[in-house]
Amino acid sequence: MNTPSLSRYLLLSAFVAVVALFWTSAANAQTGFSYFPLTPCRVVDTRNPPAVNGGPNLTTATRDFQVRGVCGVPSTAKAVAINVTVVNQTAVSWLTLWPSGQTKPFVSALNFDPNSGAVGNGAIIGLSTNTQDLSVANAIGICHVIIDVTGYYQ
Repeated sequence: MNTPSLSRYLLLSAFVAVVALFWTSAANAQTGFSYFPLTPCRVVDTRNPPAVNGGPNLTTATRDFQVRGVCGVPSTAKAVAINVTVVNQTAVSWLTLWPSGQTKPFVSALNFDPNSGAVGNGAIIGLSTNTQDLSVANAIGICHVIIDVTGYYQ
């Protein structure tokens, strides 16, 4: 590598390092939350027998699930990092996830169709202070939902 290329590379590397440091500090200053990773753990599986975090499958009605106090997520958690997966879906649809007790947002966390098999996506979702703190809605048809938690914010 010649000297001008090396100089540009070092300057760019230093710039990226400073931006990354500032971005992380700014994010913590804005939210005031810290991230705590967890070993991935299944908090919801609607293929299981009927229960708060089990069956039945999701129709177009909203279901509320309990995340705080399950799989190492403390009762003080404000949000969770999750992987959400759908299986056995019957229609082209989407899932919306949000803190229970709040207005359902007009946004999807996962889009899917009946021919795609199991489909998953990562998300960071806020939690409410309700016992069942996470709401999930399927827009069309029927599907099973699996949610694995990978960390939390507090």
